Amino acid sequence: MLRPATSDSLATLRSASSGSDRQLDRALSDVGILPPLDLSQIRGVLARPGTELSTSRNQDGHVVVEVFWNTSLAVRIHHDGRVQLLSTAAA
Repeated sequence: MLRPATSDSLATLRSASSGSDRQLDRALSDVGILPPLDLSQIRGVLARPGTELSTSRNQDGHVVVEVFWNTSLAVRIHHDGRVQLLSTAAA
């Protein structure tokens, strides 16, 4: 992705978690994430109350969406759609 994700695109991603697969696919693509075939894990991560989102970059420069629950970093969604759970509360 050539441009960084904006706060609007992150807000759209958050709200798309309760929308159609097409909406979530588009929102993921807009922030630089390749949507996986099964969106259920990403939906579950984004749909939790109190979720905050930000982005960072990995060592290769790919975007990573960081998901915070109650101000604690809990999940990373990598550029290839892989979901990395960091919090035991996520399980």
